[in-house]
Amino acid sequence: MTIDWESLLEEFDDALLDLGVAVFAYDGLVAYLELLWEENQRINLFSRKMEPRTLIEAHLLDSLAALPHLPDVKAVADLGTGGGFPAIPLALCRPQTRFMLYEKSPQKNRSLNRFRSLPLKIEVMGAIPDDGILPKAVKLVTARAFKPIDVIVKLTRPFYDAGGRYMLHKARREKIDSELAACPAGLKVRVDALKTFGDAEERHLVWLNPST
Repeated sequence: MTIDWESLLEEFDDALLDLGVAVFAYDGLVAYLELLWEENQRINLFSRKMEPRTLIEAHLLDSLAALPHLPDVKAVADLGTGGGFPAIPLALCRPQTRFMLYEKSPQKNRSLNRFRSLPLKIEVMGAIPDDGILPKAVKLVTARAFKPIDVIVKLTRPFYDAGGRYMLHKARREKIDSELAACPAGLKVRVDALKTFGDAEERHLVWLNPST
């Protein structure tokens, strides 16, 4: 099936502009969607039954919903990135920021390496190190559809203990509160509501060690 991703993405112009997506990023977003769809025919990065419009709403726009909140940092670590969400859409809009993509699946890492041809700064890092130590350049950790919050903290405990910031994409507030209850005592946290797209009812950013 041939998909005109450029025309389809143009239908979401208002949403993209509202999220602060600059015009320069459009070509990269289209190229990413093309590569992502192609790679999904080879390995299962998302449901093969998914419609192109749903991919844009449920994954691309959902990832970009964090763009207005993304701090100006030099390097971001994305845990369990899968097909590159949220890191690659954000990286295409923030080409000056390095995104380090952590994914344990060798097959998915091969796909992620293909995305290095896009106009962005990404590094495919492989699995999260057993010792949880991230590169010193990392100033923010993000994750979407990954592990519970307490597990993310445990996997990156040295970063957390050093006061590192986390920007975690989560859905229902009720589930977030349940996850936070299992976290270490004294956790500094802030929860911000995000714009939702498609069928999503609730989306939030959970900040650990927020700056404000």
